[in-house]
Amino acid sequence: MLYKCIAKHLCACLLISQLLFSPCISKCHFGSVEVFLIEYTGPLFIYFLFYFRMPFVYGLDERFTSSPHPVVNLACICHSFHYIKRLIETIFVHRFSHGTMPLRNIVKNCLYYWGFAAWLAYYINHPLYTPPSYGKKQINFAVIMFLLCEAGNFSIHVALSDLRRDGSKTRKIPYPTKNPFTWLFFFVSCPNYTYEVGTWISFTIMTQCVPVGLFTLLCFIQMTIWAKDKHYTYLREFKDYPSVRMPIIPFLL
Repeated sequence: MLYKCIAKHLCACLLISQLLFSPCISKCHFGSVEVFLIEYTGPLFIYFLFYFRMPFVYGLDERFTSSPHPVVNLACICHSFHYIKRLIETIFVHRFSHGTMPLRNIVKNCLYYWGFAAWLAYYINHPLYTPPSYGKKQINFAVIMFLLCEAGNFSIHVALSDLRRDGSKTRKIPYPTKNPFTWLFFFVSCPNYTYEVGTWISFTIMTQCVPVGLFTLLCFIQMTIWAKDKHYTYLREFKDYPSVRMPIIPFLL
């Protein structure tokens, strides 16, 4: 039975990989706005399935029950806020340089965001979930850090959007504005990624959950790659680019 189960999973994985890299799939493209709306809507609703403890999640005995730990409710609010913010930014703030994205990217990104949302939500909302070791102090610190990073991330996105207010797709050097959250531009090329990683670090501290920590680590690795790529593009295209800036972490990385 075990070998049959493994064989079925291997066949399924092989089929998915063949579909992702087939010529037909690679030719299918969708608008960037629609792609991000799909990616970010999924985690929002998937998390609710675990938060409200639907019957098929933790069993009939735990269906529609609520956690006695306030941090679980707070985590749901923060997680929802994060993805609602992303949806709002996608519709009203972001100006995409690429009009479309291939279907292959949609599938990969959805598997990543939706899969991790389910994994995080399963453990955070589990009936046996254990709250943070240092109680309210740890939670309050994490909430403050979370809100600051979310505000910073939004501020950077607005600043980047303003660079293309005229509809131009020409790359420009982003500079700090009067908004204090944008002052991170003095030290890094991609402060939006810095704030995004900070958001997930704070969520990790808040929930003290291993899957959240692993997701945060993967986010950091991926965003470091993106930040380095953008940083070196700036250096290559602009001779007067500020030399003090690093890709994502001031003075280090």
